[in-house]
Amino acid sequence: MPVMRTRPLADSADLTEKAICFLTESTSSFAMNQDDATCVVPYLRWVNFSAGAVLYRENDDTKTSYMLLLLEGDVSIDVGSAGRAERVAISVLGPGALIGEMSLLDQAPRSANCTAITNVQAAGLSLGGLELLVKENPSVAFKLLAYTARNTINRLRSLSEQLHMYDELN
Repeated sequence: MPVMRTRPLADSADLTEKAICFLTESTSSFAMNQDDATCVVPYLRWVNFSAGAVLYRENDDTKTSYMLLLLEGDVSIDVGSAGRAERVAISVLGPGALIGEMSLLDQAPRSANCTAITNVQAAGLSLGGLELLVKENPSVAFKLLAYTARNTINRLRSLSEQLHMYDELN
């Protein structure tokens, strides 16, 4: 597997603006404002992947210390199926989606494969970056964690809807 090279997200004004836009789009409680999102940017790393690259591999317990905010491109999410060789597609996520946040927070193995369908530009946040943000700016870190929770909740609700539809078809 090739070594992932990163650089500060702030090196790209365009991608920084996209990250700030995604981080501030929520209007719910504990939403980030422009200043909060701008405060998060120095903790983010700019990562790119070519189409076909595996961003995360299911059951990998060695690369669990970062999550990605997709800024450009699409990623396919799939999991292994019990007793079958083929994988089960769960969804396709695009700009604005977070991936890898569960393993970042609980350090458990990755729960799914995430594969770039197109070239992907992402903002990565490492566990070290999150810990530093918590120490240096706890109120913004709290809002970032609330943002992360909302993303995870929305994805779980969507999966639940898919399972209900599957159940109705059977």
